[in-house]
Amino acid sequence: MQHDSTSTDQRLPSNAPEPCDLVVHNASVFTMDAQDTVIAGGALAVRDGRILALGAGRSILARYSADEVIDAGGAALHPGFIDAHVHVSQYTARSVLPLMEGKPITMGHWKGALTPEDEQASALLAALDYLKCGYTGFVDPGTIFAPDAVAAVADQANIRIWLADPYIADRAASLAINLPELASESFLARWPSGLDEALGRLGSQLFRNRDRDGLVRAFIGLYGEATDSPELYQAALDLACASGVRLQEHLGYLPAFQLNRENILDQPLLTYLDGRGFLGPNVTFIHMNLIRKNEIALLADRGVRVVWCPYGQLQMLGRPGTQARMAALQRSGIPIGIASDIPRASAFDGLGTLALCASTAAGDPVAAKEVLRMRTSGAAATVGAEDEVGSLEVGKQADFVIRQPNEAIGFASDPALELAVIGGRHTIRSVFVAGRRTVDAGRVVTGIDEVAVTTQAHRSARAISARIGLCA
Repeated sequence: MQHDSTSTDQRLPSNAPEPCDLVVHNASVFTMDAQDTVIAGGALAVRDGRILALGAGRSILARYSADEVIDAGGAALHPGFIDAHVHVSQYTARSVLPLMEGKPITMGHWKGALTPEDEQASALLAALDYLKCGYTGFVDPGTIFAPDAVAAVADQANIRIWLADPYIADRAASLAINLPELASESFLARWPSGLDEALGRLGSQLFRNRDRDGLVRAFIGLYGEATDSPELYQAALDLACASGVRLQEHLGYLPAFQLNRENILDQPLLTYLDGRGFLGPNVTFIHMNLIRKNEIALLADRGVRVVWCPYGQLQMLGRPGTQARMAALQRSGIPIGIASDIPRASAFDGLGTLALCASTAAGDPVAAKEVLRMRTSGAAATVGAEDEVGSLEVGKQADFVIRQPNEAIGFASDPALELAVIGGRHTIRSVFVAGRRTVDAGRVVTGIDEVAVTTQAHRSARAISARIGLCA
């Protein structure tokens, strides 16, 4: 990272201090900008939820008069993490899979039984855990049946949410064939019945983008993994391009399934997609557990972005056909976002460790500084939000985290390792979203009753289990 101990405010000086809402100073500021600038003894000024100025502490304090001034005491200050892909309605289901073993009950039955109240309870519990782990936003790929119920969580918890239309696909039967552990009749009955119904749902959430400063934003999501026809993909891509948003879809989760598709197509899947014009700068693929060396340059040239789910990749490493190349993709210039998918194996603050483990096991190890980028600016780029969040730059949303200065696990010899990998939730002092303090001293301070949220989430999970016959 490029260190800058003399960086100055990016705005012109004035004779009198300029008013603002907040100044944080005496911090090591990790901007995660294109130059990886680190400002020792740095500060930032915030007004109306956005970063007004960024630079050396002495300069910022001299030029701005704030309603609130925070002395960070030498702490690290970095952009908030973003979970680039999570099925948030299933957060309360993270530990139920063992209960399904030996029973004719699948995760599809769980999802088929979800009510709007269940989805809100799950998302609200996840939001509280995210904030405590230094996250300021998360992305659901279009697997929420009641988007309004989950969108309400953004204002309740003061966290950013990116979402898409519910379950866009016109070949749902493909899921039951290729991923039967995720399917059930009740679940698939809630999917579009065909192309016309899928097209009718497409773009239903884009109205959320009218408010540039809103906490909830929308993009176009296809479920993917052969559940969409070429006609649906084309319509989704056209709408994403016309609307200035990204198109996301699952691709390559099961390498064996991808290889079967390629046998039918008689060509590599990415070659086929490129030939149809389906690769481009508005496209993000999720998983990509089968990438050949000669396909990296194609993805980079087309501007495709990739969401990496480390635990999902670890599950695939022992299976035939897997070729994991996330570090190589990152180093080719492709933005990569790290994601939990469904956080069964670790808490949200364990994603950095999972990424190091998965990439090392794949023989393609990432560096800690790359993990830090993947959890911040890279994640923002995969959902098309890089102009607003993911890095600390003048004009962007003031979403940032202050870490405890006395919790330097590695004794400050590798800050990226401490921030993105081994520094857990106990290192979080404060979290700000749009300049508003959301976490203070490790506690969420948005007025939410955490005990009530947890109680409701447990009540919801028990009720779903009872409805699907998972337990009495």
